[in-house]
Amino acid sequence: MTEAACLAALAGSDQHDKARACQELVSVGTPAAVPALAALLDQENISDYARSALEGIKDPSASAALRKALGTAKGRQLAGVVNSLGVKRDPAAVGDLQKLALDAKSGVASEAVASLGMIASADATKTLQKILADGPADLKAPAAHAALMAAESLAKSGKPKDARPLLDAVVRAFPEGHLANVAKTQAVSLGAKRS
Repeated sequence: MTEAACLAALAGSDQHDKARACQELVSVGTPAAVPALAALLDQENISDYARSALEGIKDPSASAALRKALGTAKGRQLAGVVNSLGVKRDPAAVGDLQKLALDAKSGVASEAVASLGMIASADATKTLQKILADGPADLKAPAAHAALMAAESLAKSGKPKDARPLLDAVVRAFPEGHLANVAKTQAVSLGAKRS
């Protein structure tokens, strides 16, 4: 299916055709498809497909469309948009994700925390450390998981010094148990990589 055929299907009314077009746009989509996909982000039965297509489009306009949807999406669609920004590792979304993570009424705090862990920028990791140090109790475990993911990503990208504070924050927040053990194991691995 060509991009033009996909866009024609998105303009139609058949939900199945729209879903199939979004699936195709994951691999053939260009910035030209972004406006049509963005228009579907608030439609309950098709938004997941549209987000997947936007995740596959490497152009900055796809991330911009997802960031814009943060202001209009609600409920499950908002959670999906937040997750997609994490999948795209969009550093421009960090400010909005920080607000959502620290707002108990947002309904997507855990999702925002997870996305910050996927992005793993300096600002994102500072927010994770803040939540682990003095954030709400119900966000500490999601923040620990996100911090472990961010630390692993940073280590793989050659930034072990940036990973260590995250691991230390996990151990301080959870001195006993599985999360502390994983953080300590990752820290040992970081030490081995330095030698």
